[in-house]
Order: sequence, then structure tokens, then C-alpha cells
Amino acid sequence: MDYQINDRGGDAHVKFTGDITFSENVNFRQLLKDIAELNLKSCEFDLSGVDMVDSAGLGMFLIAREQATTAGWKLSVSGAKGHVASMLKLTKLSDLLDG
Repeated sequence: MDYQINDRGGDAHVKFTGDITFSENVNFRQLLKDIAELNLKSCEFDLSGVDMVDSAGLGMFLIAREQATTAGWKLSVSGAKGHVASMLKLTKLSDLLDG
């Protein structure tokens, strides 16, 4: 998993590429630390470059949602396709992550 953060003056866009799996836990937590340093109103996770997400990856999205709620910014997810879109829909995370 790689990511690139584009801060648009309080509205961040995070473009992911690669798979989001258990092995990316440390990298994802670093992303959350990087996001926490920004003064955000909203953050969009663009998953159009992600081909696979496992249960740990889904859990990481829940951790991000909790951080967003606690810090007072809105988290949304866009661009999910194929396996990733199916997993978000199956687990109803697509309902929790406005997108």
C-alpha cells in the first residue's frame, strides 16, 4: 500500500495504491498520524487504485472513521471497485463511510 495526501485547505484527498492488508497496519497508522497533523474539515480516501482489502484493512477504515469522529472531521471513501467495493458493501462499511 502506498498513499499520497493532497491537502486542499482543510479538505484532504488521500489516493491509495496497492493492497490494504494486515501487513500494512504500521503504514496505515502512519497515515493516520499524518492526517491528524492537518486541520481538516473532511478527508476523502480514494480507493480507485486498490485491488484488494482484507479484514484487517476494513478494520483500519473503522479506526480512521473513529479518529475522524473524535477529531470532528468527515471521512468519505470513493473509487472502490471490484473486490474492494464488494467487501465494503458486504460489511456495510460503505454505509458508515459516506462516499
